[in-house]
Amino acid sequence: MYDLTLNIDSEQNGLTYCPPGINENLYLNRKDGKYPIVYEKSKSGNEFIAFHFMNKEGQTFVHTEWVPKADDSAVLDKKKSNLKKRILHIAKKLVDESQLKFKAETFEQLATKIITAIGDNYKGKLFRCKVVYNNKNYTTFPNYVPFMESMDIPKEKSRLKMSPDDKVVKSKADTIPVASPNPFMATASAGVDAKASQDEDELPF
Repeated sequence: MYDLTLNIDSEQNGLTYCPPGINENLYLNRKDGKYPIVYEKSKSGNEFIAFHFMNKEGQTFVHTEWVPKADDSAVLDKKKSNLKKRILHIAKKLVDESQLKFKAETFEQLATKIITAIGDNYKGKLFRCKVVYNNKNYTTFPNYVPFMESMDIPKEKSRLKMSPDDKVVKSKADTIPVASPNPFMATASAGVDAKASQDEDELPF
């Protein structure tokens, strides 16, 4: 029986994540109700700080910053400099810059101090954010600022612009898992979940 007398939302957007592009009305939040900014380690022990966002439709977006690593000291210094710029770019939208003047000896100290400084100041604040794909086809903020601003800024005065260099299309389509062989084909092989086969440190959730 197919009962169409029930209240069925046939127009709902099936996406559960925020798509690439300029997203509006994002706010820091997690569906599980936990604090939206976390410092953790991956299964392989790599440290990261993650910022969880959501929009009013319930679509989610997670920006993750990993502890910088490089054999060359100059390259490592550049990575650290760019990481600090991105984290401060986010944090200064939430608290006064004076609360972000500190030194941290380790990545863990940096992450925990940022989380402590922000506290509950994220609540009630809406943002316009620029979202792109990284080289592993996960959504993220771009490597360079600006990528986030308050929704209090009128759209016509927004500094966020998409450029030809921004990756908004995946490099290749995800392979669709096959639950059972196609009865109309002589042979069929099960698909592979593209996300499961990627480096765990690219998506810790």
